Amino acid sequence: MPKIELVYWKDEVGGKTERLVTEAYPYSYSAGPRGEWQMIIASEDKEVQANDVISIKIEKIEVPERAIIMPCSVMRHALGFVPALVGVGKPKLIEDKRVFEEALFHPISNGFVRRGELLGVVNVLYATIERKLTKEVVEKWLGERFRY
Repeated sequence: MPKIELVYWKDEVGGKTERLVTEAYPYSYSAGPRGEWQMIIASEDKEVQANDVISIKIEKIEVPERAIIMPCSVMRHALGFVPALVGVGKPKLIEDKRVFEEALFHPISNGFVRRGELLGVVNVLYATIERKLTKEVVEKWLGERFRY
């Protein structure tokens, strides 16, 4: 299994970064037949400049454990779009509940975003994790289990 290095913001977007080295492995998931849309709503006023991606505070979005989120690709705000929600602190597993209170906003025009404006929508899909037994995982397991 390859080791990866996760780089994340410790306390705030654009602030101090930290690193976490961990093992990673590929796995798949099945998305259930039920999902939901959650609105990304600005909770602050902010001036934006075209093509200057900014972090903007949003009303709290709670993502339940074992759920994945994907941005809805339909542009919902005249000044730009949300490519991602932002989390600070050590990254959490999909098995844990996650809370987002900031989003990245990519403006395509200059202007002002006002508190209460809809910035975008995220799709919340409930997933079942299917841990994939790759060749490397099987070999490691067999090597630890059957040491000669």
